[in-house]
Amino acid sequence: MPLAKPSTNDPLQSVFAFRAFDLRDRFPQPLETFRQALECLQSGDAYLPDMSGEIVAYLRDGRALPIPEYFFIIQSGNTSAVVPPQENDYVCAAVEAWLRDALLKTSTLLENASTVRPARLNILLDQCDPNAPEPDDIQAWQNMHDAGREIIDAPCREDVWDAAVQVMGEVLARRWMKTAHPLLNGKSPNLCIEEDPSRVYELVSQVGKERANG
Repeated sequence: MPLAKPSTNDPLQSVFAFRAFDLRDRFPQPLETFRQALECLQSGDAYLPDMSGEIVAYLRDGRALPIPEYFFIIQSGNTSAVVPPQENDYVCAAVEAWLRDALLKTSTLLENASTVRPARLNILLDQCDPNAPEPDDIQAWQNMHDAGREIIDAPCREDVWDAAVQVMGEVLARRWMKTAHPLLNGKSPNLCIEEDPSRVYELVSQVGKERANG
């Protein structure tokens, strides 16, 4: 079942929308409920959701709150998978309870949550409006000449993931990609892979060299 409709004083009223993320960012639209975001990761359109899947709740004050992956990713030994649809009622109820508790707290987690994903509330609002103009940074990118826009043989996000899995194995690669890294200004590789996949690829290669020499 979807998250219950919040009452007047319910902290869930501060949630504006949800978004589901996979490696190829195939679900850019804001969603009304957590269940809808979960169903995106469960769908056949999701790319490696067990490795890269994330669900984020966006708040009306502009902050973003990541839903802990243990609610919707099952890990067993060296394998992982998105929870099956028959578990959705239980998962939605558990996430609803967690969200209420998290939103009632003024914790560091919530205060820093807006750094989890670059999409801000105004961008989500624009995505809801098909007539909204494209953001300035997107227009600048589209108007840029070919020279300088692309680097020949630059690794794509899939290349980075494949290299990470080859070096570390699926479980460790998944954990490494979601852990803050000091050489990425404290951001996780999974976030920086969107901005600078070459840098993340270099770090994966460095891990491979260290393992080979270790």
